[in-house]
Amino acid sequence: MTRNKVRWRPTRLQALWMIGLGASSYGLISPVLKSAFAYGYSMEGVTAAQYIVALLFWATAAITARSGVRPDSRDRWRLLALGLFGSGGTTVLYYRSLVYLPASLAIVLLFQFTWIAILMETFLEKKRLTARRLQALVMILLGTGLAVGLLQDQWQGGISLGGVALALGAAVTYSVLLYGTGKIAVNTSPIHRSLFISLGAGLPILLSTPPAAYVGAPSIAGLYGWGALVALLAQVVPPLLFAVAIPAVGGGAAAVLGSMELPVAVVAAALILKEPVGWDRWLGVALILLGVVWSERMSGKRRESSGA
Repeated sequence: MTRNKVRWRPTRLQALWMIGLGASSYGLISPVLKSAFAYGYSMEGVTAAQYIVALLFWATAAITARSGVRPDSRDRWRLLALGLFGSGGTTVLYYRSLVYLPASLAIVLLFQFTWIAILMETFLEKKRLTARRLQALVMILLGTGLAVGLLQDQWQGGISLGGVALALGAAVTYSVLLYGTGKIAVNTSPIHRSLFISLGAGLPILLSTPPAAYVGAPSIAGLYGWGALVALLAQVVPPLLFAVAIPAVGGGAAAVLGSMELPVAVVAAALILKEPVGWDRWLGVALILLGVVWSERMSGKRRESSGA
């Protein structure tokens, strides 16, 4: 006798909380990386250690998982491609943009994913962009500029066009990740989906990491300790939450909720790194949160009026 197992699906409210938590996890990465760099660990070394730990985690989870539908051959290749261009592309392009741009400008350009992902959903699925969603996007983008201290940076000496292109490229690849997560193999096990996305992102990065990234580390144990922490925040918690939640709400709503990353990063910088946070940055955080609430409150009212 076989027993049919029904895969749990979150309600919209649960899915929104999960996406918010996943984005918040991303927001903690920046202060953690800065702390690792302060201890003498390189960006290449921590990134490589991060993917080694993540791949080991997802491989172990996939081997021990006894439930859930596994992706077929076609979906595996699509997930690998999503990992390569979405997750891996974002990591490489954004980290590299930081070499040429001030961190505040780089993150402003990265956060263009909020409207890129929504436009992607609008055109590919022929969904109407509502005035309320547009208003929320304006609030989020204005808040982003304030939250990163855009008013305080002078950027003397000019701005690298190559760096701008890299950061905008990261915004596009992150939009692809958000959209693809809600469309590819959505009825299969989130564990196996996360494994193949991590494989697609991690293997090219590991193969291109120079040996000096490991040899030059102050401590191998410390390197993998920092790598494990970054892996948890970047490759374990967000992909699992996104894999479960984004199919329930769509890539557009995920892009709006994804902006929660920046307020968390600002608060973490103030509490963990003791960085000074002026009134303009707190105002930016408030605008981002207001934009998120405004967008979803209006969505909820429309569903209630339609009887959904």
